[in-house]
Amino acid sequence: MKKILLLLCAFTVITACENEPLDPDFAGGNNNGGGNNGGSDSADLTLSVYELDTDTAINFLGIPIQTVTNSDINISDNKIVSSTTVFQVEGAPNETENQSFTRNAQGQITSNVSVNSNGVTTNEYIISYTNGQISQITYDYFEDDFDDYTYNFTYDGNLITRTEVGSNISTVFTVDGFDRVIKKESFDGTTSIQVETITYNGLGNISSSVGTGELDSNYTYSFDDNTNPLQIVYNDNYLLNFLSDDYSDEIGPLIAQFHSTNNWNGATFNGDTFTFDLEYNAVGRIASRDIAYDFGPDLMVEINERFNYVN
Repeated sequence: MKKILLLLCAFTVITACENEPLDPDFAGGNNNGGGNNGGSDSADLTLSVYELDTDTAINFLGIPIQTVTNSDINISDNKIVSSTTVFQVEGAPNETENQSFTRNAQGQITSNVSVNSNGVTTNEYIISYTNGQISQITYDYFEDDFDDYTYNFTYDGNLITRTEVGSNISTVFTVDGFDRVIKKESFDGTTSIQVETITYNGLGNISSSVGTGELDSNYTYSFDDNTNPLQIVYNDNYLLNFLSDDYSDEIGPLIAQFHSTNNWNGATFNGDTFTFDLEYNAVGRIASRDIAYDFGPDLMVEINERFNYVN
């Protein structure tokens, strides 16, 4: 469970910055400014800045470690245009990353570049397309090649198969008739090593995600009755969270947070139930969401979101 939540928090921050439109054929069915307008009386759900802050405290081999990540994701015309993330490990200097995106004439992202506060490029995603579909994603971490990868993609009906250059691991994503991912299965050669199965309710919210294999999990999700303003922003780029992840990364929590019809307000993770703290304006527009996972002295995670609207 601890590994699951750490992956969730780390990947939540990463995908909040990375998710951008990549593949219009699998769209998921579904002026920048500051100032928190979430508490105003307006019902306009057009976001200008989405703030995503994560505070993680773990006990690693008896050593307490705290990390804090503060991200401001800038949005224009319901598309992410840039982001700034400040990352700190307790006792170390802050690190700042500024992320920007390049699009082709069809509006698809062709590169995603991060530059630190010294103006040095630290990492880059390059995305290639064939007949409008993602054919390759290459990631380059300039300081260390260990995390570099090249993913290639093939399509067959409702299946998207991802292979990694130099690896025996492949992953098959299954989408339903609404272009939603309903299954992610990874193989080592021909042997299945990890499966995640996703179910949805009639409103389009994720109901459950069940993982089996190297990591077993059983999650259920709950939602409010109000419209999720993140859905339109992140459904513009539905596949990037999933196609660029690691084979063992779970996608259920990402779907709940970014791709649900309504606002995610609680979950049960392997029998542990959590209820989130959401605040709204007078007409039900979400202003903030605070998520706290407390597993005692070994793991505590807090995620704070703030929704800043155009008006």
